[in-house]
Amino acid sequence: MGIRLKYRVGMMLLAAWFTLSLLPVYAMAKDASFSLAVSNSTSIKGNQVVVTVTGSDLTDVYGFEINLKYDTNLLLYKKSESLLQGFSVPLAPADGLVVFAHTKVGKVAGLSGKAELAAITFEVIGKNTKKPTVELTRVKLVKSDLTDTVVKPGTKADIAVQAAGNNITFKDIANHWAKEGIERAVSMGFINGFGDGTFRPDVRITRAEFVVMTARAFDFEAKGAMPLNFRDVDTIPVWARDYIAEAEQTGLIKGYADGSFRPNQWISRSEMAVLIMRLYDGEHHSNGTVSFADKQQIKSWALPSVAAAADLGIIKGKNGNRFAPADPATRAEALIMLLRLMDAKVILDIR
Repeated sequence: MGIRLKYRVGMMLLAAWFTLSLLPVYAMAKDASFSLAVSNSTSIKGNQVVVTVTGSDLTDVYGFEINLKYDTNLLLYKKSESLLQGFSVPLAPADGLVVFAHTKVGKVAGLSGKAELAAITFEVIGKNTKKPTVELTRVKLVKSDLTDTVVKPGTKADIAVQAAGNNITFKDIANHWAKEGIERAVSMGFINGFGDGTFRPDVRITRAEFVVMTARAFDFEAKGAMPLNFRDVDTIPVWARDYIAEAEQTGLIKGYADGSFRPNQWISRSEMAVLIMRLYDGEHHSNGTVSFADKQQIKSWALPSVAAAADLGIIKGKNGNRFAPADPATRAEALIMLLRLMDAKVILDIR
C-alpha cells in the first residue's frame, strides 16, 4: 500500500472516530433494566413480604408507572410506596395487577443511574406451599421534557413459602446449638429461612433486620406514613421503614449521636442487649455488675442492660465466659435472645 493511500485511510478512520465522539451521549447509553427483590427469601403464610422494584441505567427519569402482576390466590395486596421525593399514586389493584405511579414535583433534575423505584407489600395467603410469583410486566418512564418510554421487562421473582407448624426443618441446623429455638421462632412466624432450604444461623444480622425481627416477634403494627427522623433515612431499606418508624416512635431505637441510624451496619451484641432490655421494662440506669471475663470491654452505656439481661438469663456468655460486646450478633443469637425475652416477660406479667 502506497504512502498516500495509507494517509487517506488513516484520515478516514480519524474522521470516523471524531464523528462518533460527537454523537449525543444518550445514543450510547445503556437501555434501562429492572430487577425485583423479595424481602424474605422464605415466607410463612400470614407474613408480609415486600417486593422492591429497582431500576438500573436510568436516564433523566422524572416520573414512572409500574405494572406488577401477582397471583390473587396466593398473595393479598397490602400497599405500594416509594422512597423517592415527589408524589405517588398507588391505584387499587384489579385482576391481580398492581399499578403504581410516581412523579417528581417542581423544577428538579430527573433520576439517573440506579435507584429503588417502589416497594409493593403483600401478605402470603393460600392453603399450600406453592411458590407465588410476581412479574414486572410493564414500566413507563417519563423524562423531564415529558417524553416517555415504555419497557416490558417480564422480570419475575418467586416467593418461597414455608408452611407454619411444628415440623419445620432446615438442612443446616441439625447439629446447631440453637436448633430448637430456630424451629420455635420460625413456627411463630417472626423469622424465616431461605428458599434453598437453609436457615443460615451463623450469618450476621444488620440493625434494620433486627428491628424488623423484633417488631414481628412482639406484634408491632407497621402503620405506615409515620415520620423517620434519622439523618440517613434514605439508606433505610423500604421493607424496614415502617417497622423502624414504629420502633423510633415507641422509643425502642434512638440512633447515634450524629443523628444516624445506620440500618445496614451489623448490630453488636451490646446494642442488641440495650434494645432487648428497653422492650423488657424500659431503660436501665442502675450500676449493674456482670461476671463476664471480658466485662472491662463492655461500654458504660451498655453495662446496665447487659447486667440486667444476664441476671434474667436472657444473655449468656460465649466460650470462656465472654460476652464479646463488640461482636456482631448472628441470626441464631438474635432469635434466641428474643425468645428468652418473651419467656422473661411472661414471668414478669405473672408476677
